[in-house]
Amino acid sequence: MAKDLVIVLAGGSGERLLLLSARRAKPAVPFAGHYRIIDFALSNCVNSQLSEIFILTQYRPGSLMKHLEFGKPWHLGGLRSTMLVLQPRGASDGMNWYKGNADAVWQNIHVVEERKPRAVLILAGDHIYKMDYRPLLEFHQASRAALTVAVKRVNQTETSMLGTCTLDNEQRIVEFEEKSSNPKSNLASMGIYVFEPEALKESLTRDADNETSTHDFGKDIIPWLVNQGKAFAYEFKGYWRDVGTIDSYFEANMDLLSGDPGIDLADPDWPILTSFDDNPPAHFAECSTVVDSLVCDGAIIMGRVEHSIISPGVVVESDAIVRNSIVFADCRIEQGAKLHLTIVDKNSLIGANSKVGSSVDFTPNRYHASILRSGITIIGRGTCIPPESTIGRNCVVAIAAATEGPLRVPSGTYLDT
Repeated sequence: MAKDLVIVLAGGSGERLLLLSARRAKPAVPFAGHYRIIDFALSNCVNSQLSEIFILTQYRPGSLMKHLEFGKPWHLGGLRSTMLVLQPRGASDGMNWYKGNADAVWQNIHVVEERKPRAVLILAGDHIYKMDYRPLLEFHQASRAALTVAVKRVNQTETSMLGTCTLDNEQRIVEFEEKSSNPKSNLASMGIYVFEPEALKESLTRDADNETSTHDFGKDIIPWLVNQGKAFAYEFKGYWRDVGTIDSYFEANMDLLSGDPGIDLADPDWPILTSFDDNPPAHFAECSTVVDSLVCDGAIIMGRVEHSIISPGVVVESDAIVRNSIVFADCRIEQGAKLHLTIVDKNSLIGANSKVGSSVDFTPNRYHASILRSGITIIGRGTCIPPESTIGRNCVVAIAAATEGPLRVPSGTYLDT
């Protein structure tokens, strides 16, 4: 029997994540201390017994490719399984940088033609969820659809950022609205598509020949198949988050600390697999206090951590307080420093007695007011904050080299040196 083939779209730049994706592909952004965002889609594939996986990259793929390790963490890449990373080819063969997610698949359509799969499952590599894809694939086959879109009901406030579907009684999509300001439905596309292989090739061929197309599944491919009456929807009722913005990324991390988290990271029947470094166990000093937090291996806690996520190798010194924050790997929070509503990227230092994110001023960020306005401050990768500094809310701070004297950074500031 022909296998189902998986294509993971992992080439997005993730501009709305600001500094978090400035030096890494969006699917490679750390999540929950221990993982990368792409781990969830790949683990879903393995747990769903799907073993033909192709990952399409483009933007800053280095850290992502290093993390993937040719599929070893997911037990892929053996005789009976495949994980291949495909990058855009040079212009000499008529191909160039991907012009959209549909164009990315079109430029790699040879993979589908060579393997002759039963169905093609296309996934976004930047969503947080657990999903068994087998019922979705079975629904697709039973409905004889050219395309099946996985959908989920979302709050009306989220619909303007997503594609939404209106269905008939047979689950056929009769209308698809991409990021409408006033959509008719709150059934949102999850960015998970199952295609009948010939329908995929036909729709992508037609799209490639259309000079006015944006080469996007949501804007171009899905509406055309809906108009043909060949698109169906499969409703998913579990936890799912698109972590494309600072707020959604932060909230999805904090969801793991709630009394009823949407995802159980300790579920032995559906493990989230990842690549990780060897670290010693986390150490909690006698003077430490940790409340309602995730603390990863290799961390050393001597201060107080509340409702926060502490990644591997982080050191929180005595009298330091980390509250409602996310600290990436190998950071150091020095004695007496205080973090609140802050995301600190890896290899950063927060100097002694500094205060980050503790201001009562919620002025939105002056350059990214629509993205950074809820009070979260971001400290860029490898930044050194001098002792006694004060940094407000909705700030972005990235300092390439140590500076003399404390910093005074008002709320809403973008400081990149």
